[in-house]
Amino acid sequence: MSMTIAVATARISRQLPEAEVSLDSALLASAQLMETILLASGEEGQQPYARQAALMRLARAQCLLIKSQNDMLRLHEEVLGIGKEIKAVGDDDGNCPKPTGLLEKPPLRRIA
Repeated sequence: MSMTIAVATARISRQLPEAEVSLDSALLASAQLMETILLASGEEGQQPYARQAALMRLARAQCLLIKSQNDMLRLHEEVLGIGKEIKAVGDDDGNCPKPTGLLEKPPLRRIA
């Protein structure tokens, strides 16, 4: 099964920013989870070391998400280069759609 360059370009230009925002959202959710674990762990006489294994696993997951974001940005550059090479997108700046969703929301405020 094959698709035209125009269809592929339209899909990629829609799906790539969605994938980028999804990684941002996952990292934000993991950061909020980290905050909750840190704030909740001091209650009920828990020993400080009891949460360390969970925090270490969560930190490793966050590192993987950051690496994934980096790979996604590199992918974005590569796909844009291919698009220019095959003349599916123009050479001028502004060819990539601006991300929508999470990145356009106002900054978060700390509640606790």
